[in-house]
Amino acid sequence: MGDAIVFKRLFEVQILHDYFLTTVDGESFFDKNKIDKENLILQKLQNRLYTTSDLFEIDAVGTTKSILNNYKLILAKTDLGFIVGTEVTVENKAGVTLYKPRFEFSDDTHLIFAIKPTASFFNSISNLSLRPAFPSIYYFTNKDKDVFDEAPFPYTSLPISNKVKAHQDGIFYEMGALADFGGTIREALQYTDGSDPTHWVDITDKRFVSDADRALLPHNFEYTFRKEQNITQVAFVLEDENNNALKTINKSGLDVLERVVLNFTKVDDNNPNSDSIPDGKYTLKVTANAGPEIIYQIYLSNDIYNKNYFAIVNIRFDEKDSPYSLLDTENYLKTRIDALNEKITHPIFEIRIKNRRTYWRYNREGGFSEDDVNATTTFLKPEPELPQVPEKLISVDPKGLTETLVPFKNGTTLMLPHPRMPSIKIEKERIFSEIFINQSNRLLNN
Repeated sequence: MGDAIVFKRLFEVQILHDYFLTTVDGESFFDKNKIDKENLILQKLQNRLYTTSDLFEIDAVGTTKSILNNYKLILAKTDLGFIVGTEVTVENKAGVTLYKPRFEFSDDTHLIFAIKPTASFFNSISNLSLRPAFPSIYYFTNKDKDVFDEAPFPYTSLPISNKVKAHQDGIFYEMGALADFGGTIREALQYTDGSDPTHWVDITDKRFVSDADRALLPHNFEYTFRKEQNITQVAFVLEDENNNALKTINKSGLDVLERVVLNFTKVDDNNPNSDSIPDGKYTLKVTANAGPEIIYQIYLSNDIYNKNYFAIVNIRFDEKDSPYSLLDTENYLKTRIDALNEKITHPIFEIRIKNRRTYWRYNREGGFSEDDVNATTTFLKPEPELPQVPEKLISVDPKGLTETLVPFKNGTTLMLPHPRMPSIKIEKERIFSEIFINQSNRLLNN
């Protein structure tokens, strides 16, 4: 009989969403130490309280299906995302059990997977852009990433999201947007186009998915301005990775520009023999009304872009000699059993999604009593435009949306109700969750 066929895990991608993983004490999953994280995940999985299959469809796209077949790779969905396994031969060197892929991978091999939301409320619970300037989707890769130091804990992780982008003057940030202010990560408390400190709050960097990852676009797309920006003149410059300008598009007119079509299919639209602009990473520079230059990092590809996707994951074999590489320097799998008989695991790449925070707005037909207003004044404020007997009370600060209901305590005894549904409403500069108070749902609960 021949040798048994052995498959081992080449890599894994986990999608970790804080809406489902925040605990009842309000602590983020990403603030926990490694043991507490593992215990919480185990508890959630055992009780079927978290599974990405309820949120997403995950599939290989493009040429990846044929690559999986040709290299005898196995794609397996998991509760946390997906795993790719490969057929291996087993070797022993100096007491270490090593696994060599049966087929040799070329450096240009890459595996592309689409993540498509299936839950109707996904955007409501996730701290993601709702009205971006262009229809980009998220793009994650293991290429050129930095290990995340889980300080103050003594371990590191492998998120495949990018570092938060530096704050740029001229960008209109949505509520919830993350920006780097000279090394301090801040979250926007409302829609804002500036650095007014009352519009931002400091947060701890956890390498969450952010607009820095929203990069994937087709070669032809629309760029959108807000009408109140009064844009009448704009220049778009596409640069390659060596900062060479490939194409400039200028638009101007007497009317306010709201939508501008950008075609980056060819270098010169007027020349039928013009060079095509290949798929890949580019820098897009936008200057509107002679204002500050806004810089975006984008990835152009008609083949893998789909507006219905949340994200594309591109796992590449040309990432070498780093914690994010799939193989070691001798082309063995990262997973192995060391000389002390301890198992070393495969690379586990993380996509970290922050839960959305909204202003909780309490509504009561006929208005709230003076006792209601006085008892909650530390946490809730009436809408300024409303009369003496307010029908709407709004949380002073935005509150995180979580599946496990974190007590919203007014002092030590009064519990304020949570939103019943993970639906949101955008009004003016803020995002709200509506809570309706009636005879069966009091504002003040002992």
